Amino acid sequence: MSSYGTLNQLNNIIPWNAISWIVLVAVVVCLVAAIYLQYTPVLTSIQSATAEGFYGGAVRGTGHPDCLRELNEGAELLSLVLGAEGTADYDEFQLILSKLACLKKDLMSPSGIVQATLYQPYATSHDREPVSQVAASCLNRTIPKRDLDIVFETWYDRGKILLKRLCTVTKMTEQEVKRCDQLYADVNADVYNVAQGRCLISVQEQEAGAHDAQPNDDPYASTQREYKGYFSGFSGQI
Repeated sequence: MSSYGTLNQLNNIIPWNAISWIVLVAVVVCLVAAIYLQYTPVLTSIQSATAEGFYGGAVRGTGHPDCLRELNEGAELLSLVLGAEGTADYDEFQLILSKLACLKKDLMSPSGIVQATLYQPYATSHDREPVSQVAASCLNRTIPKRDLDIVFETWYDRGKILLKRLCTVTKMTEQEVKRCDQLYADVNADVYNVAQGRCLISVQEQEAGAHDAQPNDDPYASTQREYKGYFSGFSGQI
């Protein structure tokens, strides 16, 4: 048999049109998969940014430190010690302000979900416990006043030490130092007042809870006869 006849037989046996369509579909699938894998990180980053919620704007990526816009005096305070930027003391002081701001953001959020403080790292130099845990206890109203006071006092005391160093490094005048101290005290007082109202149970609520725990006496008990049945100890003999 000639080679031409063999080719004709092969053309009759093999469905070249079907094979062409299969190859074309495979190429299209590969292209779509490549495009998807290329843009997946971008889509993921967009979703993670929008998952932060709407209250008060995004936590990260809109300024430094995180949540600073929640503090009325935070930006001014940092601007006064900006000359010490890049030092370890400045970075830690920024972190304390960030934790105060993000805690306020979580406590004032109508969602009641811990979000902003999740991004804040734990630092043994000024944290008694992770700030996200403080926010969770506050939102559940399970933190005692003593523990809340200790957390804020630790932040405040460490911040005062750092601020004193920063004022020295930037060679501030006495008036500027007083201004920094006042701004830092106002920042702490602002966040602490929010925490007191959101984290602690009021006296009225405590009294209501105590009354709820009281036994509910039957108002008709005084009109009932004394029980002298088997379980009262009465034997039946007079």
